[in-house]
Amino acid sequence: MARNVRDAKTDSRSARRKLKARREPYWIKFAKGCFLGYRRGAADGGTWIARFRDDTGKQQYLALGPADDAMDADGVSAISFEQAQIKAREWCQNVALAEAQGEARGPYTVAACMTDYLAWIKQHRKSHRHLEIYINAYILPALGTVDTAKLTAAAIRAWHQGIADEPPRLRRGRVGEQRYRQEDTDPAEAMRKRRLRANRHLVTLRAALNRAWQEGNIAKNDAWVRVKPFPSVERQRSRFLNRDEARRLLNACSPDLRPLVQAALITGARYGELCQLDVRDFQADSGTLFIRDSKSGKPRHIVLNDEGVSYFKRLALGRPLGEPLIARSDGTRWERDHQHRPFKEAVKAASLDPGFTFHELRHTWASLTVMAGAPLIVVASNLGHRDTRMVERHYGHLTDNYIAETIRQTAPSFGLDAPTNVVGLDGR
Repeated sequence: MARNVRDAKTDSRSARRKLKARREPYWIKFAKGCFLGYRRGAADGGTWIARFRDDTGKQQYLALGPADDAMDADGVSAISFEQAQIKAREWCQNVALAEAQGEARGPYTVAACMTDYLAWIKQHRKSHRHLEIYINAYILPALGTVDTAKLTAAAIRAWHQGIADEPPRLRRGRVGEQRYRQEDTDPAEAMRKRRLRANRHLVTLRAALNRAWQEGNIAKNDAWVRVKPFPSVERQRSRFLNRDEARRLLNACSPDLRPLVQAALITGARYGELCQLDVRDFQADSGTLFIRDSKSGKPRHIVLNDEGVSYFKRLALGRPLGEPLIARSDGTRWERDHQHRPFKEAVKAASLDPGFTFHELRHTWASLTVMAGAPLIVVASNLGHRDTRMVERHYGHLTDNYIAETIRQTAPSFGLDAPTNVVGLDGR
């Protein structure tokens, strides 16, 4: 490990108090091309800055954070001289490594960054096809040729805003002009949906850039860190069916679709999880379904109630263990997007909200379970979430309804509304 250098002007609080406030930092050199600066502010306290200068004289800077002039050092909100020097040294090494790799391979473009990210996603995540489609459609056309070393916050903001300004797209196939889908008739809701879409693509871009930065392929991350998503665009409450609506939907389903919809209502499982179920995955003795390949990549068991156990017993009765547990009428497995059109027709026939989706059957199970009093951690576990944060975001408000209903039914009553012979002074 490289040894820290000493500097009489900046290595102690008492020494730094004697310095004059000025814009130009007080610099010390701790390695070739590597500098640590201390900028004294007009008020009490100062900040640390790192500087790297390559062989061509080009310089890069990084703000490290506040000095421990008034608070004890914790490495984040108050940084000591020694901690600042370690941070500066690590950053300078990363910059030097990135520049050396860049000279050997040429500019590391956003397109190259996305290629590396997709390769990692395919190894570590279950679902990646949709991500590849979105990257090709929204990120590469605008930013693909940009050198990540020259990527700016202004360029990312312009790209982010451009997606929010564009109506929702329709598939155009291999040829033809881009077509757009009809938007919500409420302008505010249409804008919310556009911004929500832009935020999701920003998440993908930032995830790829962050991974490249962590791997040392990009020297600094300040460009995308400064870009903030559009606020208040997440839909706070998920749509769900009540029991009567669920029965109406089941009655409107085709014989082919009904077993799949019923399984979704009983389990709260995702469409893809239901499609992959085999007969062997239903375990009647424990009353569970085994999800071998979930969205997170981790297997889990879905606990069934009595109705669910009885239903899946009927589905599995007398069938080979390797067959699809929920098959189409011809015995084949449900695949990606097979459910879209028949489900949309069933929703229309049941006179439900035309925008109701198959995934919201999962919300229906979760919402009704929460309103029945199940703890959020139990619901989260059955849904396959690591903790309750996602459940609290989408269903936490329903616990308020449950609490209110429980209080109305169980709180003590004192007969205060009963007739009384007490007469007020005003005769009433």
